[in-house]
Amino acid sequence: MDIPDVLNSAKFISSQSTNVSVSKKGIEKAAKLILEDGLMKKHDDIQVDILEPKDLKEEEVLEWLFLLDALNFCFWSDTEEDLFTVHYLGKSWTGYRAMCAALSRAVKNGVPIYKPSYYSTITMSQLKGIFYSHNNTEIPQLSLRLHNLHEAADILDKKFRGEVLELLQQSNKSAQKLLKILVENFPSYRDISVYRGQKVAFLKRAQIFVADVWSRFGGTGYGEFIDIDTLTMFADYRVPQSLVYLEILHYTNALMETLKKGKHIEKDSNEEIEIRGCSIWGVELIRQKLSEIFTSNLENKSSTSVNSCMIDFFLWNYAKTHPHDMISIPIHKTLTVFY
Repeated sequence: MDIPDVLNSAKFISSQSTNVSVSKKGIEKAAKLILEDGLMKKHDDIQVDILEPKDLKEEEVLEWLFLLDALNFCFWSDTEEDLFTVHYLGKSWTGYRAMCAALSRAVKNGVPIYKPSYYSTITMSQLKGIFYSHNNTEIPQLSLRLHNLHEAADILDKKFRGEVLELLQQSNKSAQKLLKILVENFPSYRDISVYRGQKVAFLKRAQIFVADVWSRFGGTGYGEFIDIDTLTMFADYRVPQSLVYLEILHYTNALMETLKKGKHIEKDSNEEIEIRGCSIWGVELIRQKLSEIFTSNLENKSSTSVNSCMIDFFLWNYAKTHPHDMISIPIHKTLTVFY
């Protein structure tokens, strides 16, 4: 299968874009913000997510992460009041984190939802029960999530001995090889579009699975990838919000007005492709700036090299933890299973 390079795709999109532009004005500001946050030091140690079920074996952690990324798409709703919400561990969770909370709650209640052998036959009724919310808002696109689970389990069974571990073993510690395995074998990971007559790739969910494994295992053991720095940011609808706020992305007045009205952006439209492609390129420019700073600063010579995964994690968290700052900057709403 011909899979376009994600970074080259983003560079091409950015050079041709008419609805979104990448401004260098905010690059230095973003780099400074990331340095002040201590992002590099935060990735020196393994950090286990509070919503990861307790006492999982390492192979089960891989299954857990694969489950999350099989379902990691489209958590927005047309109004903030209608966001899918789950109460768990004494806290209310929304969006992607609500999904994690619901799945973790299920495991705590004895449901082995992370096991491919379990979700291979899961029913709509069972999945609805797992994703019950506390505000009567159903998780978006439930039928497509059910389809993704069945498809993933079936392909794992037929091609990978039913084991997520087999995906890692066949990748031989290469992030790019693991991406290729996912995209070639699992249709729901084929995040590829055509823009101005040229095939372009984003591979959001495939890339984030690799990055999640790398981050969770601290870049060692199952998380060791010799080429992790070749990954780009994960082009979704939340990180662009941070990039606009930081003045790295600029939308035309017409596009901004469309987004503020809450209108949906069609999948594979120029607007959607340009938001995603320019986001990837904008993060690449931040990465380049940070690398320049580390190279020129003798005190940082021994610091961990920065990559786009780390910058993406920072920008996603920044948007989620600064909602009031982002209130005037709308996300783009596209119905898709890719992000």
